[in-house]
Amino acid sequence: MPETDGARPKRWGRRVRRAALIVAGVIAGWVALAIHPQPLFAYTAQQANVVLHARAPFPAQTGPLLDDVLARVSRSPLYDAHRTYHVFLCDTQALFRVFAPWNPRVGGVSQVYLTGNAFLRPFSIERGRLIGPSGDDKPGERTLAYFIAHEVTHAMTGDHVGRRRYRGLAAFQQEGYADYVAFARPPPFDLAGGRQALERDAPEMDVRRSGLYRRYELMVAYLLERRGLTVDQLLAARIDPAATLAALRADASIAEDPSP
Repeated sequence: MPETDGARPKRWGRRVRRAALIVAGVIAGWVALAIHPQPLFAYTAQQANVVLHARAPFPAQTGPLLDDVLARVSRSPLYDAHRTYHVFLCDTQALFRVFAPWNPRVGGVSQVYLTGNAFLRPFSIERGRLIGPSGDDKPGERTLAYFIAHEVTHAMTGDHVGRRRYRGLAAFQQEGYADYVAFARPPPFDLAGGRQALERDAPEMDVRRSGLYRRYELMVAYLLERRGLTVDQLLAARIDPAATLAALRADASIAEDPSP
């Protein structure tokens, strides 16, 4: 019997509802896994309130790594000694892609809007390095301890300011402060050198070209160290990036900074 005109919309309506249920189920499953991924990670290592999770036994270098991470994050006034920070080390790109489906080429992600769990891409604790998409260790001062501290700082920030306010912050506030803490550079920051790199359009000052947050860290350091903002004031509300850069470029006192 030929399908009537009324049956066709009903059939498509059922298919749409079925598809919507499948999508909702996938999303719910992913959220549940992001909140409680421990079943996939059999091994843990803990120092104070920072817990690393992995799928293989931890090597002897794990203790010094955790000491390094704690030394970095505990310098922030946002650090909460009573809050446990969980970091999940993904040993394959496929596993990391599960927790960072929107940008699997980044070094790590922190689920600020859920529980604050952090997930890092493939790594080597023995060498103290993350392994990039090319299969090579990420070079330079961005060590494994740096990446862990950076993601933990995102969780600390989200806890302190709340998820709604965190969402409203500018990228330079979110990422710049995470780098400012993770690098653990003793102040004063080299504002003069950073501004010179900015003015000559150095590649590391362009997030899109380099993947680095040097410009953002410079802006945060300027507000904290030269303009005298507290961390609470830095993160109280969105700060205009263009106005911050303009003030930094125009600040004649920066030229008086001694060379590091």
